[in-house]
Amino acid sequence: MTTTAKKPAATPSLAYNGYARKQTAEPNMALCGVGRGTLGGEWHRRFWQPVAYEYELTDVPLRVRALGEDLVCFRDKSGRVGLLHLQCGHRNTSLEYGVIEEEGIRCCYHGRLYAVDGQCLQIPGDPAEEKLRKRASQGGYPVHLFAGIVFAYMGPPETMPIFPVSDRFDIPGLRLVPGIRSIFACNWLQVKENAVDPHHTHFLHVIPQMRGMEHFANEFGNYPEMTWSDTPGGIAYFAARRVGDNVWVRSSEVQGASVHIINSIFESGRERKAASRPFLSFWSLPVDDENTVNFFISHVGDDEAMPFEERRRLEVFGQNADRPYRDRQWIPGDNEAMASQGPVNVHALEQLGSLDRGVAMYRRYVRNGIEAVQRGETPPGVYRDQSDVPPTYANDLVIGIDQFPGNPDDGSALLRFAESLPERYAASPPMLALKNEASK
Repeated sequence: MTTTAKKPAATPSLAYNGYARKQTAEPNMALCGVGRGTLGGEWHRRFWQPVAYEYELTDVPLRVRALGEDLVCFRDKSGRVGLLHLQCGHRNTSLEYGVIEEEGIRCCYHGRLYAVDGQCLQIPGDPAEEKLRKRASQGGYPVHLFAGIVFAYMGPPETMPIFPVSDRFDIPGLRLVPGIRSIFACNWLQVKENAVDPHHTHFLHVIPQMRGMEHFANEFGNYPEMTWSDTPGGIAYFAARRVGDNVWVRSSEVQGASVHIINSIFESGRERKAASRPFLSFWSLPVDDENTVNFFISHVGDDEAMPFEERRRLEVFGQNADRPYRDRQWIPGDNEAMASQGPVNVHALEQLGSLDRGVAMYRRYVRNGIEAVQRGETPPGVYRDQSDVPPTYANDLVIGIDQFPGNPDDGSALLRFAESLPERYAASPPMLALKNEASK
């Protein structure tokens, strides 16, 4: 009997393999979904969510959408802010057409008056008003005002946490200036993952300089050594570079379901410092599964050399699809990079690399939080007392090469130094060092 040896299977070619390439898969809605009753939606509802800027509340109601729910936000004439379900509980007319009064908002159709907490105060003309008011109400959510932003808690009342005020918000000499809405036609997770992806910064944000526009400092183009770490509040990255006679380690952090914090986009690593001023603090609102809005505040000092109008222009560049398409192709920004992944990025079609570690870590953080809620536990990033709110790790540390423990031109030495910083920041939080310096 004669046997013929099997030929080894040919290795599939990576060239021109479009026909063989898988192009369809389902998104991971357990992580990405935000609707009421979904796994992700119930997790999001354990956090305070931004829904409006205070300056958007005028003499007419503001229609908003948050976590897949249609709502109306308003400030009554006594100064109280309410966030109620959009459709009037009587006959479902939209309260975006309501009349704002001293004690609340009155439906334009039949005149029912609702307080900011949703209690029905008046049912005009109905002879059974007193009886009806005992069971008539409008769905509503508690709100908290901070730095010109209206936040809402949309979860179970018995699990409502404190609104966490971080160590970045009371730095001497800095004021908090509300921003504008940045609108992204994509899922919230794409927006948060961008904040733990320093890999994109040295390319996407250097394209403007490559094409004749000043935006991020040129030093961002100097490719860093990168590492990531769990922090008491979430996930942070640490990116170490040599810049002239200095070593610069930049860190940014994502906390909970909505917060991410970054330092100055104008930082160059040329000026030595143990701690840098806060620059921007963001809260991302999942509008629904396929749309997200970033709310933010700028941390502004009166001694800044750049006029604030110019700073704001650069802060928001590339954060909205408000430029002509050709311009956005020529100089794309975060909006183009994130929204072009699709309404809900399909993780099964990604080819992640070693520099996507922060993305993987944040997805695990979200998954752990979702599982905690399923078990009836408090998820990471939710706090019951202000004393529980941890320090933040976003910082620009710049030291001289004479202080650097190793060869600053050795990538492994830069990486080891970056990896040492989470422990260093735990012992001496950057914002505490900054406050101590300011008090001298």
